Amino acid sequence: MSRKFRDGEVRDFWDLKDFPVPKGRKIRDIIDSVLMRRGYIGEVSITAYGEKDPEDNPLENGITFVHRRDKYWRLNKILVDFALAAADNHEPHLVQLTLMVVAENIKKDTEFFHLLRNVNSIRFNVLLVVPDVCHPEEVPLPFVSLAWRWTDLLQGGDPMPETELLALLDRGKQEFIW
Repeated sequence: MSRKFRDGEVRDFWDLKDFPVPKGRKIRDIIDSVLMRRGYIGEVSITAYGEKDPEDNPLENGITFVHRRDKYWRLNKILVDFALAAADNHEPHLVQLTLMVVAENIKKDTEFFHLLRNVNSIRFNVLLVVPDVCHPEEVPLPFVSLAWRWTDLLQGGDPMPETELLALLDRGKQEFIW
């Protein structure tokens, strides 16, 4: 992580249907553990999207829950919220903002895919969580700052090494925007 994002705010957008919270775990604990391990010390806000608050793991205080049943509408709402968070930061060169997406199947030729890629290229720090088995030939990954595999995120582990992320991006035939 770049030192400039260490103190900045982190906004997390989590699709509970794609990545359900394991029983006995809390979203905040999972996110905080990986971010603290990477050196982030800024404020973290979390928005979770799904069909319902998980009954066996109610959302803890401070997490916003957005009710959306259908995958299309969940991703659409995440897209809108993500775009608003980026747009609210009028001076990304002064106010460092990290945007983290925990959702899968973000198709290449969608507004969301292009937004993730473009926001990452204009001085925002974009983090992504991908399924353990990821096929970028089928669902290409946008270029992001860091990406975790689902199991690594749950275990509080490190994101993918840069060489692995670049290899996945290459398999998906992505154009790199630095």
